[in-house]
Amino acid sequence: MKFKLFTISCLLLAATVQAQVQFTTESPRVDDINDTDVTIQRVELTAQYTIIYMKFQARKTGFNGRSFPFDMPIPNSRGWEQLESTSNIGFQPTSRLYVNQGERSYKFIRAENIPAETRRQVRPGERVDFIAYFERIDPGYTKFDLFECRDSKNYVCFNFWGVHIINPRKDSYSQRKPPVQPRQQPPRTVPRPQPEPPTEQLPPDNTPVPVQPKVLPAPATVAINGITRDAKTKQPITATVTYRLISGAEASGDEPADSLQSGSLTGKYRIEIDRRGVYAVTASAKGYFSQSDTLVTNRVDVARDFNLVPIEAGAKITLKNIYFNVSKYDLKPESYPELDRLVTVMRSNPTMQIRLEGHTDTVGEFDANVELSRNRVNEVKRYLVDKGISASRIETVGYGPSRPINTNKSLKERPENRRVEMVIVKV
Repeated sequence: MKFKLFTISCLLLAATVQAQVQFTTESPRVDDINDTDVTIQRVELTAQYTIIYMKFQARKTGFNGRSFPFDMPIPNSRGWEQLESTSNIGFQPTSRLYVNQGERSYKFIRAENIPAETRRQVRPGERVDFIAYFERIDPGYTKFDLFECRDSKNYVCFNFWGVHIINPRKDSYSQRKPPVQPRQQPPRTVPRPQPEPPTEQLPPDNTPVPVQPKVLPAPATVAINGITRDAKTKQPITATVTYRLISGAEASGDEPADSLQSGSLTGKYRIEIDRRGVYAVTASAKGYFSQSDTLVTNRVDVARDFNLVPIEAGAKITLKNIYFNVSKYDLKPESYPELDRLVTVMRSNPTMQIRLEGHTDTVGEFDANVELSRNRVNEVKRYLVDKGISASRIETVGYGPSRPINTNKSLKERPENRRVEMVIVKV
């Protein structure tokens, strides 16, 4: 009954917006899909929205996740019953549409018949038709990617790559000719009265003429751009680039994060900045360690390439955003986001083992620096263990000042030697 009511409501909604629909693509061709249980039935483009009609078809599952074309009866204390398992579906409100390899992104607006904050229970074999509304894709883009989220251990995202749609440029729209009005006989010519001269007097010569204020040009667009690469092969890779305004005159302190994807062929990304300030930018890709930086935007474009280190045995990265007080090993709160990302990577790779290596500069006694470096990496290990990572997966070693990466002579070079490095021992 609920399904019939939803179907009727969809028909009513379709009838309401039918006059506004500019282009419709039935069963669009899709280059690749993340979850084969969901399909795109239709894409409609209105003046305001990109409307995507989707269908989720739940599978009938049996023991150990195996699929059956029928419900499997099993015995219990009351006799026999059908073996059924339920799943949950939802649609993430942070989802985006991307065009031209991440050149532009379009935000999610709302969804119908599927929750956007929680998850809805679906029984085996059940079909769910739902609708997702996004911002209108600019005319001329005829292919888009739908990126809902990143897969987790218990959640498979509704991601589509290469959805082909009908969306011509504005200048190629078919122009309708106005209806031809019947030709009428011209009216009789009647002499028009001459206009009277204006009554207001012109200002005398010594009266100053008011000066019109000058219209200042709009400020030039500023962007953060760069390339995402494989740090080992130097080849471009597709990555999700997340950015958030963290400080500045126009920052409120709790700005939401936004994201886009870099191009699959070139690795290029471009973030259009409409509010100047300091941005936290993170590049992440499956199979790689994420990389973050804080970038200041002012009046010119900011270039920042991200070379992501693949997750493989022997790989080494420097945890650049780990901070301690001078000559102490207490972690500063600014270190937590970087360590939380490491926790996420280790949870996603449960067999991975790492070694934390601590380093200092050459100022001070050698033995004291070795002990300081050892205490600092042990403090990092303690944080990871408190977050649920097994201590047996983490080795620690303190090298003190014995392995500098520069001459260690200037005030600029010394902070570079005060670092924590991570080596993957086993994947």
